[in-house]
Amino acid sequence: MASGFGGSAGPDPLILLLVAILLARFLLWSCLGAFIDYRLARQLPRKPKED
Repeated sequence: MASGFGGSAGPDPLILLLVAILLARFLLWSCLGAFIDYRLARQLPRKPKED
């Protein structure tokens, strides 16, 4: 019973760290994608057609 809930620090902190890293990576990736889309849209303005 010594190795119960509070007996030892098992892989729980590592799993929490992994989840936090994956979440931060996902958020950074989505923000970076939005930023690149914004920069590309700003860099290439649409020119009106000349007939």
